[in-house]
Amino acid sequence: MTKYNGRGVAPGVAMGRAVVAARDARDVRYRLAASGVDRERQRLRAARDRTRQQLEEISARVSRTVGPAQASIFAAQTMMLDDPLLVSRADALIRAERINADWALQRAIEELHGVFAREGDAWLSERVGDLADVSGRLQRNLRPDQDPLADLIRELEPPVIVVARELPASVAAQFDWTRVRGLVCEVGSPTHHTVILARSLGVPVVIGLSGATQAITPGQLLAIDGMSGEVAVDPTEDVQERWKQRAELARAALSALDDLRGRPAVTADGVRVVLEANLEIADEIARVLDAGAEGIGLYRSEFLLDAGHPDSTGEDAQVAVYSGMLAAMAPKPVTIRTFDAGEDRGDVAWRTGGHRDRFGLRGIRSGLQHDERFRTQIRALIRANAATTRATGAGTLRVLLPFVTSAEEMRDARRMIAAIAREAGLAAELEGLPIGAMIEVPAAALTTDALAREADFLSVGTNDLIQYTLAVDRTDERLAGHYEPMAPAVLRLLRLIAVGARGEDRPLSVCGEMAADPLLVSLLVGLGFRRFSMTPSAIPIVKRALLALDSREARTLARHAVRAASAEAVHQLLLPIADAMHARAVGQPENG
Repeated sequence: MTKYNGRGVAPGVAMGRAVVAARDARDVRYRLAASGVDRERQRLRAARDRTRQQLEEISARVSRTVGPAQASIFAAQTMMLDDPLLVSRADALIRAERINADWALQRAIEELHGVFAREGDAWLSERVGDLADVSGRLQRNLRPDQDPLADLIRELEPPVIVVARELPASVAAQFDWTRVRGLVCEVGSPTHHTVILARSLGVPVVIGLSGATQAITPGQLLAIDGMSGEVAVDPTEDVQERWKQRAELARAALSALDDLRGRPAVTADGVRVVLEANLEIADEIARVLDAGAEGIGLYRSEFLLDAGHPDSTGEDAQVAVYSGMLAAMAPKPVTIRTFDAGEDRGDVAWRTGGHRDRFGLRGIRSGLQHDERFRTQIRALIRANAATTRATGAGTLRVLLPFVTSAEEMRDARRMIAAIAREAGLAAELEGLPIGAMIEVPAAALTTDALAREADFLSVGTNDLIQYTLAVDRTDERLAGHYEPMAPAVLRLLRLIAVGARGEDRPLSVCGEMAADPLLVSLLVGLGFRRFSMTPSAIPIVKRALLALDSREARTLARHAVRAASAEAVHQLLLPIADAMHARAVGQPENG
């Protein structure tokens, strides 16, 4: 038996036989005779058409079996086929340089990756996975004789565990999920579309297992834990029995967690904690309510940019989306973050022209510099809140401005919002609407007290705060080991934020992956945080852990953690309670 430790990003426990996705090492490059150019252009067009048809079929199937929210992923990917920098660029290379379609497409993909990297835009970075998915499918469709992974799954008796370097969502969507019980990937992120899809299906996922496709042989028995990140290869009979018991505990926990839905999150020593939900897709609100969320702590409105409809960001369309969310959640609060993207994704000129290195041109900075889309969204938000206020007697909207770096920037944004409201005749409706700032960069963290004086509330985006503090691109697999939530520098910034917000008596919340980790939440409670927003499925798990947490012990833990010399030292401090927290999360009795 061999054990590996990766990063668990979708909870659950599973055992099954390995299906290993081979790396495609094919590198087909050759020059064309003049007579071969048209043939290669036709191959490229045929691959594009096959890809479009497949994505449309996948979208329809996912919409039926999982839901329209997850299906929207593939509508956005279909739009990429029409990007002039992808298929059209490859076609131009075939004509200009007389190279084969495989080579031309690879060149176009590499150039587009370079554009994404130079832009330094976090929203674009999140699209890298979509680009890899679409481009990989295009490449496979240039050579349609290649066996798809979905066929490999059918070679083994269920249950199976899929092992891959990375797993595109369009491939995962074709799986027979009655056979697939878990996923193990060498690279990926908690926000990858495949992880989101698996999480919604209750399938455990472990990422960050470098070399897994070489170390694991097809057909080997695997046992995986999507919470701890543990993977056992060829487990002994004793280990298999323990894993089965762990799976039974997890199943029992799901039933037990249902009992927690209506209970408030209160620590063992009586400290009240608020648990809200992150939301990306408006029609997932049912999941939010089922999880017992006390509100929506973060709605990422960029989904509207991915909706695949030209008018999805029109003012009336936005009013309809926001009003529907507010009505469905009433009387619980809803925090909507304004668009966190540098420009409209369809504006290819923006991606390729002008200043290529626009690191940090996102969030409120983009809103202040390119204000028409920002103006439209602000009007829509004010109108939606006003409609809810008229219908229910109370407004429940909170507007969150992303990527704010200073008090001055926040003042500028508030002045602009006030001007937008006046021009639209909505000044009265703006009164009393809370406007908050998202703390995602060290500059904002270090001046939290000043920022708090300009904002009605604060929210910490830990995903970006970690990567900007540690200078680590969280989408770069080469740096995965450097993306460390327990780094003392990160913890010290978080303590500064908590102290600064408390000094100005401003509501403060934490969103991001840290908020969904029961162990890290205990540390955050010790640092002074009392409000968290997370993926809906994590709410009952975190709540169960909080019910057994003594906040006084958490404060002691936090004091030691911020003085630690390294992330490993912090990890060692957490080890004594890690097993207990895991047991509470899966429902094991505390004395067991």
